[in-house]
Amino acid sequence: MIKKINHLAVQINSWLLPLLALSLPVSTSAVTVLACLVLLLWAMSGGYGGKMKEIFRNAVCLAVLAYLALHVLGMLWTKDTAAGLDMLAKQWKLLLLPVFLTALQPGLRRRTLYFFLAGLAATMVTTYLAWLGLYHFGGVTPEHPTRGLFHVVYNPMLAFGCYLTLHEALWGSTTSWQRAGLLVLALAMGVDMFITEGRAGQLAFFALLVLLVLQYFWMNICKGLLVAGIAVPLLFAGGYALSPTFQQRVDAVRHEIATFDTDPNTSIGLRLLFWRNSWVIIRRHPLIGVGTGDFRSAYKWVNWQTSPTMVATDNPHNQYVLVLCQFGLIGLASLLTIFLLQVRAALRSGDGLHRLRLALPVLFLTIMLTESYLIVYETGFFFSLFSAVLFKDEAGLGQGEV
Repeated sequence: MIKKINHLAVQINSWLLPLLALSLPVSTSAVTVLACLVLLLWAMSGGYGGKMKEIFRNAVCLAVLAYLALHVLGMLWTKDTAAGLDMLAKQWKLLLLPVFLTALQPGLRRRTLYFFLAGLAATMVTTYLAWLGLYHFGGVTPEHPTRGLFHVVYNPMLAFGCYLTLHEALWGSTTSWQRAGLLVLALAMGVDMFITEGRAGQLAFFALLVLLVLQYFWMNICKGLLVAGIAVPLLFAGGYALSPTFQQRVDAVRHEIATFDTDPNTSIGLRLLFWRNSWVIIRRHPLIGVGTGDFRSAYKWVNWQTSPTMVATDNPHNQYVLVLCQFGLIGLASLLTIFLLQVRAALRSGDGLHRLRLALPVLFLTIMLTESYLIVYETGFFFSLFSAVLFKDEAGLGQGEV
């Protein structure tokens, strides 16, 4: 009876994980419910000995756990215990990585990837409808086709989805019809990138495009650099000329940087101010930082000294800056180790997903320049789930794919 329950829990999770991937660009409520169900069924599925062995032999998973352990250790030199506990609570999305890793059946990776594309495509349709004036909901307009601030997380996922679609068109499709369908979808995603507003995602889009070109011309890297050097500027110029939204976002960056000294109270200006003030904290606590929960109070004090008329913050909108403030150089080394191990695993693997394994760290290393994306709800789950999908069993060495 227990074995039947264990087996049933495993089988149900084999569908819940793809549904979780599908929900990431669609509904945060669904993501929460599905993540809790996955955790419950993971506990019911047994086999804890095997799960622990898999967790402790997976270098990427261990690096994430070490990074999380640093947050716990950082409570020792945190003065604001409540804020520290609040920051710890935000890490639960990353803490699910071992659960996702050991709940996933390695032969079902592509099911999860394609479910994610399905959810992304569904959300993309709503942005096109809003852009055409056919969809109205919660502040969605043709000029702002995503709900609220959802573009902050939608565009990074869209960038990865566009890369994934092109990847499958080049290396994963088996028929000309499949390839044509994937190319049409990739084109739709590429256009959507320029009519929506997420600048971090747009930056990641270009970074992943360069990566894709270099991977395609891997046997002739000079040719790849030449193609990327021509294609990316042309695509940027085309987007700037044809998309008023993209043009406005680019012009805003240029204007806000130029006027930072006289008017820092802008989207880019505030980020620059946050980084400048955070650098004072980093200089004062270079090795171990101020602790898990003291960034807010440390920044408030620096802000009062250097820019008293400006708003204080509890998030510098840069994952690297946040970690440096919290844990100093030790924290930055811990964070970068995660992605270095992902890159190493990608380069050592030789199956059909090795290119995708490199795309995930490129995505996050890029977008973390403009936001603390590992503590953002949707992208925190995205990182945990896709790290499990792509890096299960040390980048899938020896595992079959379907």
